[in-house]
Amino acid sequence: MSGDKTTITVDRDVALRCSKLARELGIPLQKLASDALRIVEEVMKDGGNATDLVLTWRCVKSITTVDTATLPINILLKIFEDLEPGKYVTDFYTSGKEIGVAMSNEITFADLVKRPYILKTLIPIRYANSKETESEITITLAVPSYVKKLMPLISAYIRGILDAYGYTQHKIDIKEHIIEIKIYKYIQT
Repeated sequence: MSGDKTTITVDRDVALRCSKLARELGIPLQKLASDALRIVEEVMKDGGNATDLVLTWRCVKSITTVDTATLPINILLKIFEDLEPGKYVTDFYTSGKEIGVAMSNEITFADLVKRPYILKTLIPIRYANSKETESEITITLAVPSYVKKLMPLISAYIRGILDAYGYTQHKIDIKEHIIEIKIYKYIQT
């Protein structure tokens, strides 16, 4: 750490919480603040923001409460090459629901809708977007085109996550490598 110092102004409640945390961790407040600023600087240079960082951390933290393994998608494809993926739809739904319960303790559904790319920590997403109207939410996910065989499993996994959040009125459409999720805000009659 450089001996040079500068003064910045932050909200009082943030300063008090950081001072308390630094004491609890047994580190100087200057180190805590400098480390935090370095991390946020790196995230923002890459086009993110502090909220993105917090939500990604919460997602990672929540999935560690469940036994998970991050595997490259090509390994999953090889595993399922000789198997019938349809046999595992229920297992993927159950796993999605388990992860969804853990995530819902850390990330609100509103934050998940605003930043659907958070799902990238769980499934292979190349693009994510959401649109909300009075009656429904549409989340569009683009996955690599070579995962077509796994689409029923990915859909089941997403259904489990949505159900865990309490959004059981939804429809998932698959077109090539695009997953379109429509979540209905009100029960349809």
